[in-house]
Amino acid sequence: MLLWIHLAATGLYLGTTAGLAAFALPSAARAETPRTRRRRLARVLRAYDPIAIGLLGVMVMTGAWTITGYKETLGEAYFETFGRQLVWKLGLAFLVVMSGTYVAMGLGHRIVREEDWGDEVDEGKLGGMVSRLRGAAWITIAVTLATVVFSIVK
Repeated sequence: MLLWIHLAATGLYLGTTAGLAAFALPSAARAETPRTRRRRLARVLRAYDPIAIGLLGVMVMTGAWTITGYKETLGEAYFETFGRQLVWKLGLAFLVVMSGTYVAMGLGHRIVREEDWGDEVDEGKLGGMVSRLRGAAWITIAVTLATVVFSIVK
């Protein structure tokens, strides 16, 4: 059961992040004014941020619980069997969490907060944040896919 929850959370996370990168960001970029661009982004990010952070949490917790079960079952043979793979997967998972958190909390939350607080729109600053958001979202997708592929292949 944990494996299915883990896989579902991973798939949902990939889908929502790909939707952000492939649809929401280009749609916002077509807005006529920076204020409209920020408003569109904030509307999407207001939903994306908590969903993405929640899914990352589910992915981490179900992965940790699964590893614990394997440790109990295999005992001392666990590290001989999975040690090398585990180090790489945990390293990649760490990168997924860090890049995903940067997208949601480091950039997305700031855009939402500025919109909610009615801050003046600085077109250059917003453009830089959107550019970083786009790049970080695609990097997060790539690292998440790499983690999935690594888990399947190894």
